[in-house]
Amino acid sequence: FLDLLKQLNDVEGIERYRISSIEPNLITEEIIDWIASGTKFQPHFHIPLQSGSDQILQRVRRRYTTDFFTERIDYIRSVMDPRPGEPEANLKPFVFFGIDVIAGLPGETDELFEETYSFLKERVKPAFIHIFPYSRRPGTVASGWKDQVRDSVKTERVARLESLCEELHSDFVLKNKGRISKVLWESDVKDGMMGGYSGNYIRVTRPYDPEKVNTIEDIIL
Repeated sequence: FLDLLKQLNDVEGIERYRISSIEPNLITEEIIDWIASGTKFQPHFHIPLQSGSDQILQRVRRRYTTDFFTERIDYIRSVMDPRPGEPEANLKPFVFFGIDVIAGLPGETDELFEETYSFLKERVKPAFIHIFPYSRRPGTVASGWKDQVRDSVKTERVARLESLCEELHSDFVLKNKGRISKVLWESDVKDGMMGGYSGNYIRVTRPYDPEKVNTIEDIIL
């Protein structure tokens, strides 16, 4: 995977890449160190978690624990986030983490859901939570388990996670306020405004300027 990333980094005409939907056990320290050394790969990672309960993770046969997941997140932050005392640390943006979570996996009791909720809110603190209600798939092992979660309970848990996502995203945007990041401006126009995303995936807008379309500009968030 690292060899592929290095080859992509050498492609002329492409200035930015994002790593998405990669399991935490596949993000090695070697990969993280290389990305942080100064590459086209942005400070933005989308990583599946599915559950913040080790009991559920083991049952659905994930290849990591919550402790391992936290270690990966912490290591990325330690290498890529601004550090006190570092030159211009007050201007460097923080890393964006998007996390996949499934609400209402079979066997997820109220107590186990609270483990997931607390894990996200207090330990991981991602910038975004991509939330899915569990859906039974014919032929899968989990579809035959007897302890399915009621749809009404899934709906309640999705709503709580969506509210948490809004809170965490607002915190992340506020934490990055006043920092410098590179924004790629897009061509869409709405009410005379154009938009784009910073390297760490914060959406920003400005008055439409056709000369800015598909260009990358340093801005203060």
